[in-house]
Amino acid sequence: MKLHAYFKHFLENTVNLDDSRIETLNKRVDAISSFLRDHEVFGEFFLDVVAQGSFAQRTIIKPVGSREYDADVLLSLKEHPDWTPAQYTQELYKAFDGSGRYKGMAHRRTRCVYIDYADPFHIDVIPYVESRMDITNNKTNDWEHSDPESFTAWLEGKTRITGGRLPTVLRLLKYLRDSKTTFSVKSVLLTILVGERIESWRTDVDAGHYGDIPTALVNIVKDLDQYLQANHFMPAIWDPAGTGQDFSGRWDQDGYANFRRQIHHYAGKIREAYDEPDKATSLVAWQAIFGTRFQAPPAADTVTGSAAREDTGEQFIDTTLRIPVRISASVRLVGRVRRAGVLRPYDLPKRGDRVGKGRYIDFRLDVCTVPEPYQVYWKVKNTGAEARRRNQLRGQVRRGESSMYEHTEYIGGHYVEVYIVKDGVCVARDRQQVIVQPGMGG
Repeated sequence: MKLHAYFKHFLENTVNLDDSRIETLNKRVDAISSFLRDHEVFGEFFLDVVAQGSFAQRTIIKPVGSREYDADVLLSLKEHPDWTPAQYTQELYKAFDGSGRYKGMAHRRTRCVYIDYADPFHIDVIPYVESRMDITNNKTNDWEHSDPESFTAWLEGKTRITGGRLPTVLRLLKYLRDSKTTFSVKSVLLTILVGERIESWRTDVDAGHYGDIPTALVNIVKDLDQYLQANHFMPAIWDPAGTGQDFSGRWDQDGYANFRRQIHHYAGKIREAYDEPDKATSLVAWQAIFGTRFQAPPAADTVTGSAAREDTGEQFIDTTLRIPVRISASVRLVGRVRRAGVLRPYDLPKRGDRVGKGRYIDFRLDVCTVPEPYQVYWKVKNTGAEARRRNQLRGQVRRGESSMYEHTEYIGGHYVEVYIVKDGVCVARDRQQVIVQPGMGG
């Protein structure tokens, strides 16, 4: 059985990083950004601090056991005329260690300086020379080609195919890895191997292939297993950002072989739990995979009913406006954050759909395969305590033009959805996530 309420409870209370830690993380990244922007040496070359890795991709999970949680950020810089690659790391370490705020907290690694806080948490700050599209290697004193924003945009594109469910599936797989410890794989390798299995043609064959969290999980793991079983030896794992790097050098055949074997095992177990018609038996099967913390939520019906009552004003293109949905074309919606003083403009997908409060976002149809003429409808949906308190959850569907703009006012995970209607039928739709966080930064 799918056990939707159980998955929701498990994710919110065991897997997902809690709101208080996310708030702390955002504040610490903002503080690092301000420190480096105003620093006497780095201020001259400072361009931005950009979230990357699981932080940018929304796949960060709550630490399992005694593990720390961490976040990676890129320190985007202009090229210094005199520094070697290793000097970027050395100078960054000196900047942090020479300050009152970060003295004794900074430590050097191969490609970064990490700031170790008193609680079990650290931030890796990675020097990145934007004009070269290179990060720096402190040990080899050499450049390493990287395009993290394109990587994040690639994953965001895959996420859209799954209706936004891919990050959740990746978090579940990371939790499985960290809690069971039956296999080991770097998060970037897991993300690529899973993400490359997401294809839009699968939803053409089966519209419900990623229809909900349990269904997306069972099908994504099945598709991953089929790929791994077809590759006895470790394949090349190319950087989807297009840098030409083969990330398989970060693994070995033994580690890959065990991962291949374990994913095959868990694919079967997940299928058994999903297909089991008896609720009690299905629960036991899911707990054999995720542990006993996978359990019934307290007062699930009350919570669900409350959420439903809260969203009674939300509208839908089909049931509210009576416009039938028959998807036969495609449209891609992109939100571009406007410049704000020293803060540069950027496309949301390149930053994991993150934006600070008080920014303006222009939404445009980046790609639309529907021949004109057609009508465009828009929907803006807010979530979170701040929007709820101000009675601004919104969710109405309105006729509009081919572009629109919004101002970010409320912290939380929101979205803008566009519908392309031709001859009275919605033939294409897309959604742009908008994650508003404290501060003005992206």
